[in-house]
Amino acid sequence: MKKWELYPQDPTHSSDLSKELKVSQVIAQIILNRGIKDPKEAQAFIAPRLSNLTDPFGLPDVKKAAERIVQAKKNGEKIAVYGDYDVDGVTGTSILYETLNHLGLNATYYIPARYGEGYSLNIDAVKKLNEDGVNIILTVDCGISSYIEIEEANSLGMAVIVTDHHKPPKKLPNSCANVNPKLSDNPQTRELSGAGVAFKFAWALLRAFGIAENSFLTSLLDLASLGTIADVVPLNAENRILAKQGLGILNGRKRPGIKALCDVAGLKNDLTIRDINFGLAPRINAAGRLDHASLSVNLLISKDPTTAKKYAEELNKVNIRRQGVGDQMGKEVFEKIERLNLASEKIIIVSGENWHAGVIGIIASRVVDKFNKPAILIGINEGEGRGSARSIENFNIFKVLESCRDLFSDFGGHEAAAGFEIAPDKIEEFKRRIIEVTADLDMNFTSKVKVDSNLNPEQLTLNLAREIKLLDPFGQGNPVPIFASYDLKPVDIKLVGNTGSHIKIKFTNGSQTFEAIGFGMGEFKEMLKPTLSYDIAYSLATNLWNGFETVQLNLVDIKPSAT
Repeated sequence: MKKWELYPQDPTHSSDLSKELKVSQVIAQIILNRGIKDPKEAQAFIAPRLSNLTDPFGLPDVKKAAERIVQAKKNGEKIAVYGDYDVDGVTGTSILYETLNHLGLNATYYIPARYGEGYSLNIDAVKKLNEDGVNIILTVDCGISSYIEIEEANSLGMAVIVTDHHKPPKKLPNSCANVNPKLSDNPQTRELSGAGVAFKFAWALLRAFGIAENSFLTSLLDLASLGTIADVVPLNAENRILAKQGLGILNGRKRPGIKALCDVAGLKNDLTIRDINFGLAPRINAAGRLDHASLSVNLLISKDPTTAKKYAEELNKVNIRRQGVGDQMGKEVFEKIERLNLASEKIIIVSGENWHAGVIGIIASRVVDKFNKPAILIGINEGEGRGSARSIENFNIFKVLESCRDLFSDFGGHEAAAGFEIAPDKIEEFKRRIIEVTADLDMNFTSKVKVDSNLNPEQLTLNLAREIKLLDPFGQGNPVPIFASYDLKPVDIKLVGNTGSHIKIKFTNGSQTFEAIGFGMGEFKEMLKPTLSYDIAYSLATNLWNGFETVQLNLVDIKPSAT
């Protein structure tokens, strides 16, 4: 059973903020729950404007990096934008590749293959770029830990400019510039995604080249928003501005690649965070997982609708193949967890032969969602083990894995997700040590529902549901607001959906009746009794049907009332 936690309620402060912002007290309380107390900051939160972005030259080393690119133009030097193979890296690579071309520089791009090259810079790629006549490597979403590879580039006479957002090591690489917001304490930019850093650097480059007209920079916002949302960085501060403003550009579908991708994904209306996370991002990611991420870059930088359509259709085929691989692997993983009773462990560790390394991270996330425990999956292919770890709230999986660093041939990540390479004969030792490390840890696996406010049925109005959209987009750091109502009786219960996996319920408090839907909550039908009262946790949305807009309650949890 999930544990409900109500945010501390502050009626006095929420009342004052409500008057200041001219919003309801419910909305004001949600803003307080997000840690925003200052009225000016709150106003910027509900109305994020591009004018609130900080000067791009405020990022560490941006001035040095921009000056080096200006010099490259004068010298006729060749630049390779070197990105990562996920959505954040692909969008960031596209941003800087398009910017360099817009400025008339000799530019190419390079994305390493996930298998064979791995994440970030590698020695062979550096040598290849050197042979291709590249003078400057400009990294995107990687490079801050590539000390050895950058030394190799330097020895070959190449300059390296790093743009990255990952946690810097104690010893920084000897690049000519390290543009990384985490080398600064500025709270507005510290959590920028790789695409966000690329956007800010593109802005700085335009300024350095004396271009004041901003239509080109604005055209890059769709890519910055896509990368920011897909990388699950906190959607506050500058990330919120990029996500919100970029969604507007995305919905214009002026970029042929975005329009083509929306078409193959069947996305016809204005895009939501869910559309990006479940429609666009998986297709862009699929190339890097099963094929090569250059397919996704080519889609995003394509200027021709016919060519873009071809790339989008190919990505869609790769994604369908990825789904098939994932479904089969997921079946094997969950069967193994059940057979070996691994769900009783503090951390679920599963390994298997021929598990595709490009999909194990997705399956690890499914394991976490099902059991609310950290999960580590290891796929063994051609004598090499590749592991992917996913974690739960307030549990640093990176720190736990770091205790086994000596067993890995490659390792990286952060507190919520990490990956590694390991020899198959070391896997059992790895499992034993992880069990030892976590044996004495106090780990709470109770799933939590954070309730923003308790509402009476008469507060469930269309106006409130519409007003909640002021807080959109929702995501990491700004979750969808959850409300709770108590002591309600179900008067009509039915299963809906093609497989009956969803539940639709009419509730009453004696004087009012309203309808709620629980997606994927069909199992609750058996526990609900019309003679008993229940408490419900839910989010509020609007639903347009036959030209009429109504309030929709999306259920999160149901439990018997205490009375």
